[in-house]
Amino acid sequence: MKTRVIIADDHAIIREGLKSLFEKKGMDVIAIAKNGREAVDFTIKYQPDVVIMDISMPDLNGVEATAAIRKEVPKTKIIALSMHSNKKIVDKMIASGASGYVLKERAFDELYNAVQEVNKGNFYLTPSIAGMYVDSQGNTIKCSVDILKFNKISKKERQVLQLVAEGKKTREIAEKLDVSIKTIESHRRSIMKKLNIFSIAGLTKFAIKEGIVFLE
Repeated sequence: MKTRVIIADDHAIIREGLKSLFEKKGMDVIAIAKNGREAVDFTIKYQPDVVIMDISMPDLNGVEATAAIRKEVPKTKIIALSMHSNKKIVDKMIASGASGYVLKERAFDELYNAVQEVNKGNFYLTPSIAGMYVDSQGNTIKCSVDILKFNKISKKERQVLQLVAEGKKTREIAEKLDVSIKTIESHRRSIMKKLNIFSIAGLTKFAIKEGIVFLE
């Protein structure tokens, strides 16, 4: 039986390129998503074996999308495919439930091998990333789960923060999340209070620092 794959990336060239390469390897690419929300929706609908997940995507980033997928479709494996090698970001993906992490600078064959490994129930990290989790004596270092608290803001607040940092207006955010404007305003006030940040510029800077949104 063919391995069923969903590709999530906000760059069309990467999505189409990976689709072609996976299909040449005999895999079945059943959907491609341009943001995290589509990745979650498609995974719930199609129940793939593996999702290839970019991290820096609009509307819903790969960290939040991974956590949502692991909750809704726990049997699906997720491999992060990212240009980011910062340990804080890798920690977040691992703690959110990713089974692998591959850097975009690597060759496609490594990503293909990663899919094979996670399908067997194994874990895969790009060698340079794996090196961050082993000390000088060869002992495994656990990722820091504390950083995933995002300074006490809730999952819904993180989603609102990402959209605020992306420059979305209150009405746009309310429509996208299917809630009232008053609810978004309440979330924003709560975020500001918890973070002790009281400007959109400050929230944007925090979101970039914490890997909620990315500068590319």
